[in-house]
Amino acid sequence: MNRDQLKKLETDLWAAADKLRANSDLKASEYNTPELGLMRTRCRSA
Repeated sequence: MNRDQLKKLETDLWAAADKLRANSDLKASEYNTPELGLMRTRCRSA
């Protein structure tokens, strides 16, 4: 993947996490696991 594709992927993943958080009845303890996974993915690719 090139830099632009990675940036788009990151943007899409964060948008999905925002939708999960805003549009669900999940508690913070239930949605933090997928978001923490996204954050780990971001840190590894940096």
